[in-house]
Amino acid sequence: MINYIILYKIRKRVKKILKDKIADGELATTETSCLGCVADEISWELYYLLKENKEGHK
Repeated sequence: MINYIILYKIRKRVKKILKDKIADGELATTETSCLGCVADEISWELYYLLKENKEGHK
């Protein structure tokens, strides 16, 4: 079962990190860049990694 609260917290943190990196010039963006889309993809990957890690320790 997907824990959307954890996923939302991950997404929020990822999006903030991406925004900070863009502001510092560490990450290039274009006019068609979708920051939310990138944050979603990274968040899902992190969520599944955390879930696999947690299930592996049971």
